[in-house]
Amino acid sequence: MRNFSYVRATSVKEAVQQASTNSNSMFIAGGTNLVDRMKVFLDEPSQLIDITRLEMTRIEQTGDGLRLGALVSNTAVADHPEVRRNYPMLARAILLGASQQIRNVATTGGNLLQRTRCPYYYDTAFDCNKREPGTGCAALTGINRIHALFGASDQC
Repeated sequence: MRNFSYVRATSVKEAVQQASTNSNSMFIAGGTNLVDRMKVFLDEPSQLIDITRLEMTRIEQTGDGLRLGALVSNTAVADHPEVRRNYPMLARAILLGASQQIRNVATTGGNLLQRTRCPYYYDTAFDCNKREPGTGCAALTGINRIHALFGASDQC
């Protein structure tokens, strides 16, 4: 892992300002997936901007859908009365998608920013179009029984 600076943002405005002054910044909250990628040099930010203390935990029904804050836990989404009533498949998918322990800490923002779980992505000894576009996909020719539920392609 490379050296990086760390900033704990106290407001959304500050987080955005920090990111705009350093194009090699990345946001971190739980950071499980990001830190794993940093350990194997897939991501090498020069600055991490911690957003864990920001108020981004709202769940609200809007006129045209549902708005979820980036720091809302999966448990909070699945247990929310409006989600259960108006989006039962979302609640069910969350409940079936992870253990209670993971749902308690996993967030909406973290899930959206999470990169692939393909082992070839993390192993730089293998080709991976997601990691390095144009190099190929080791899952197409390697051990691939647990990959690509609906098939695979040269683009991954």
